[in-house]
Amino acid sequence: MTEPRAEPARERSAAALWKLARSAVRSVWRTQGEVAGLPRLALRAVPTRSAAGLLTKQALLWAWNYLKVVFTPRARFRRYSADPSTRPGVYTLPDSCVVALAADWGTGTKSAYAVAQAIRDEHPDVTIHLGDVYYSGTEDEFRQYFLGPGRWPLGALKGASGSARGAYTLNGNHEMYSGGAGYFRHALPALGQEASYLCLENADWRIVGLDTGYYAKSVPFLELIVDFIRLHRASRRWLKQVVFANPADRRPVILLSHHQWFSAFDTEYPRVGRQLRPYLDRVLLWFWGHEHRFAGYAPFGLGGAHVRARCIGHGGMPIELGAPIKRPDRPLVFSDERKARELDGEPIGYCGFVLLRFVGPELLVQYFDEAHTKLLEERWQSGPSGVVGSVTLHGALTLHRTLNALVS
Repeated sequence: MTEPRAEPARERSAAALWKLARSAVRSVWRTQGEVAGLPRLALRAVPTRSAAGLLTKQALLWAWNYLKVVFTPRARFRRYSADPSTRPGVYTLPDSCVVALAADWGTGTKSAYAVAQAIRDEHPDVTIHLGDVYYSGTEDEFRQYFLGPGRWPLGALKGASGSARGAYTLNGNHEMYSGGAGYFRHALPALGQEASYLCLENADWRIVGLDTGYYAKSVPFLELIVDFIRLHRASRRWLKQVVFANPADRRPVILLSHHQWFSAFDTEYPRVGRQLRPYLDRVLLWFWGHEHRFAGYAPFGLGGAHVRARCIGHGGMPIELGAPIKRPDRPLVFSDERKARELDGEPIGYCGFVLLRFVGPELLVQYFDEAHTKLLEERWQSGPSGVVGSVTLHGALTLHRTLNALVS
């Protein structure tokens, strides 16, 4: 894969994405409103009679498109068909390499493009997007805001047989609001990615990426009150029969997903953690998005195994600051409350990304904002007796607990 020739990227105003609710109804409304050229206030409005009255023709078109989305089955879930003994979906990484991560990036905002350029400037070997292309992951939105000019940055690896490719993308809830066609039928083939879950490994480390978004498409409005989020049975079977089939393999795992297991601020998805519980003792770090913030937790879990969680859902959305802590018993260590600018008179925060630098048994995790300012570093050393870590603060993050709790 090579980067396309330079062309002007299609840019969205951050105001168009400001306070976008996690709702198929609202997301499809904004998708269709953008196609129809609705003004910003109408685009952000709930699709009620007053909003629809601004442009009845476009409102009817939205209703038709939404009904098509609702009654269209999900795109087929792609799974590995090879014999588990051949370890399908497991790809080799160099022992020394750089992997870049970002989540909730597919927005087309100026901040998202700044994050992409900062990632390119680091010349990673692999890049992994943790999901969400807005508003509702249609094929056109993938073409415009993920694979088109200003695209998701590609890593340097070429993906020889059995080896890792330069770029991957996971599935999120917004991809599924349109049934997943843009993701499964367009994005995965464009990246040469076989399925929405994968494992990258070298002699000392493993990265496991999972699809927690597939069941986000649901009966209208029910996704707001019922937890449908879970792993597909094919990926659960793959985890058991392929990734974690050898109990003697104790290489530390970096786990990636779109949805969070727990949160001090927002919705929790306990079913995902329950399904992964047999393997969490091998997980060193779990990176997730979904919440549009940058935050880190001390080891914690719901009903059993503990993990060190890092929320990196600040890849491209406007970051709302000052959210109240709803669950003080969740061991939040830091959050980024720095003001980057104002939007509609309210402060918004910085977008950002993560670099994983592997050098044999050593792992350096670096966290940057959209201005390429380094905020935090974690150093991990894997050995026969386990993994030990240290942490260094570089930026003005808000600390809620002692920083060393991140690596305890």
